Amino acid sequence: MDGGIPLQDSVVYGPIHSRRLGHSLGINILPVSHKVCSSNCVYCQYGWTVSGRFPERLKKAPELLKEIEESFSRLVHSGTRVDCVTLAGNGEPTLHPELEAVIIGLKALRDVYFPKAPVGILSDSTQITRHKVRQAIGWLDVCYMKFDAAEESTWRRINDPLGHTDFQAMIRVLHELPDVILQSMFVQGTYDNTDDGHLATWIDRVAWIHPQSVQVYTIDRPTAAAGITKVPRPILEGIAARLTEATGVPAEVFD
Repeated sequence: MDGGIPLQDSVVYGPIHSRRLGHSLGINILPVSHKVCSSNCVYCQYGWTVSGRFPERLKKAPELLKEIEESFSRLVHSGTRVDCVTLAGNGEPTLHPELEAVIIGLKALRDVYFPKAPVGILSDSTQITRHKVRQAIGWLDVCYMKFDAAEESTWRRINDPLGHTDFQAMIRVLHELPDVILQSMFVQGTYDNTDDGHLATWIDRVAWIHPQSVQVYTIDRPTAAAGITKVPRPILEGIAARLTEATGVPAEVFD
């Protein structure tokens, strides 16, 4: 299960039936020609993050919102079911410099076209130490933040953050964010974060962060690195049960 899948080719995509979010309408505020990300996760479905210069630039907030409204209108007229609207796409959405303007505009459009659908974000958590990003995501209905590893060495091996990211500061901010939902991807094979020692540390860290809940899941698509394997559901269920028993934090399993 390696190689990756094609990037999203538009600003609005789906809805896709997500294991975790239902009929999720994706919002890609990043380029369509290349991935823009602050991590190089070994399990990424879009393959590796490639550095270099690319001709395509980020679209400004007004252009993005115009395309989003056009797509929302078409979806409403076609009777398409939308359970939630999720900023995700071709990399890390919190890297967009006009993130707050995009989110405010997106929520206004949601109110018009899909008033019952919460607006959320899928993030690798690396940018939340920036005040501007925290201020922007404060407008969202829900924040899904990645937390795959509780030890910095394991985190760097699996998530491979690009540029400078202060791991301890990231965890402190996760603790401070209200009603955050953690997403923890567990893998085995060439990379593994399911050993007992790491799980004990992960449970301690989650207890301190004290999120609203944790989504425990594993791969179901091609991965950037070769040799990564799915974690069997009984193991995922055991991880979730250990977490809830030790901390009281609810955990959902997806495989």
